[in-house]
Amino acid sequence: MMNPLLNTIKRELRRAYHHPRYLILLTLGIVFSYAFFITLMQEGQPERLPIAIVDHDGSYLSRRLCHELNATQGVKVIAVYDNHAEARKAMQRQEIFAFMEIPRHTFSNMLDFKRPHISIYSNNAYLLAGSLSYKQLATMGKLASAAVHREILRKKGLSEDKIMGIIQPIEFDTHLISNPTANYQPYVLTTILPGIIALMVLLFTSYQVTLEQKEKTAAAWLEGANGNLLVALFGKLLPYTFWFSILGILGNIVFFGPCHYTMLGSFSLLSIDMILLVVAAQSMGVFLSGLIPDMHLAVCVSAIYGALSFSMSGFSYPVCSMVPAMQAFSYIFPLRHYYLAYSEIALYGDGIEQCWIHFCILLSMNIIGLLGTLLMERQRNTQYAVNHINAKETSPQNTK
Repeated sequence: MMNPLLNTIKRELRRAYHHPRYLILLTLGIVFSYAFFITLMQEGQPERLPIAIVDHDGSYLSRRLCHELNATQGVKVIAVYDNHAEARKAMQRQEIFAFMEIPRHTFSNMLDFKRPHISIYSNNAYLLAGSLSYKQLATMGKLASAAVHREILRKKGLSEDKIMGIIQPIEFDTHLISNPTANYQPYVLTTILPGIIALMVLLFTSYQVTLEQKEKTAAAWLEGANGNLLVALFGKLLPYTFWFSILGILGNIVFFGPCHYTMLGSFSLLSIDMILLVVAAQSMGVFLSGLIPDMHLAVCVSAIYGALSFSMSGFSYPVCSMVPAMQAFSYIFPLRHYYLAYSEIALYGDGIEQCWIHFCILLSMNIIGLLGTLLMERQRNTQYAVNHINAKETSPQNTK
C-alpha cells in the first residue's frame, strides 16, 4: 500500500510544481490576512473616534467637559457646533460618530440645583464606533455629575472618605478575565484568522478533487493508487495538510509571540487543535466534492458553508442565544470546535482533560470525509457502467 501512496504524493507534488499559482495565491491570501488584521487593530481597539459638542451654554462647565473629553484616549472632539442641525448633518456625513448637546443655562441651573439635562446622540449604524463613542460620553457625563456632587460636599466640610462613601457607596473591583486590557485583537483575530485558513482549505480541497474529473485525469490519478480511491485522496491531500498546518501554527506563533496574546495552556495542544481543524476542513471538502461532482457548484457550496462557520462558531454571537435548531446545526462546523478548544487551552489554561471532547469531534469529522469517498466511488462505478453499456452499443457487432 505504501508504494501507491508514495506514487500519489509524488504525482501531486509534480502537479503543484507545474501549476503553483493557486497554492501561491492562497498562501499569499493567508499571509496578507494576518498582516492586514494585525496591523489594522494594532491599538487593540479603535481610538480617537471623532465626536462633537453642541454648546448652547458657552459656560465654564461646557468648556471643561470638552477639555476632559479630549483628554480621554477613546474619543476626540473635532468640532463645536451652536445648533443641533449642524451636528446631525455632520453625523449623517459620517464625519462624527456621536455628539453631546449642552442646553442653555446648564451651568446656572446646576448651581441652583435644578438638575439640567444633557443629551447624548450616537450613530449605532456603525456598532463598534457608535457604542464606544457613547460609552465615553456617558462615562464623562457621570464623572462630571459626581465631580459637582463632590465639590458641594467639600463646601459642607465633609472629609474625603465620607464624600466617597456618599458618591460611591459600593465600590466595584473589576477583573477582566483572560483579556485585562479589553483588547479586541485576541477576541477577534484568534478565531477569524484560523477560520480564514479553514475556509481556504475547504475551497482548495473541493477544487483539487473535482478538478481531476473536469480535466479527465481521474483515471491516471487512480491508476497511480492501484485503483484505491481512499489512498488516492489521502496521497493527494497529505502535502496540503502539511502545508496549511504549518501556516496555521506559524500564525499562532505570531499571536502568542510578538503580539503577546494570552496563552495560559500548552502551545502543543493548540498546534494539535490547528492540525485537526485543517484535516476536518479537508474532510468536509471531500464530502462536498462527492456530494456535488460539478466543480463550480461544489466550490460555491463550499464557500457558503465556510462563510457560515464564522457566524456559527460562537465567537461573535453566542451559540447559546440562538434558537435550538441553530444550536444543533453549529456542531457540524469545525471552526466551532476549534474555537471551544482554543478557549479551554489558551484562555483558561486547561489541559487535554477539558478539550479532548472537541478533539474527538474534529477527528470524527473524518467519517464525513469517508462518506464523501463512498459517494465518489459510487459515482465512479456508475460512470463505469454507463461507459461499458455505451461501448457495447457502439461495438461493430451490435452496429451490424
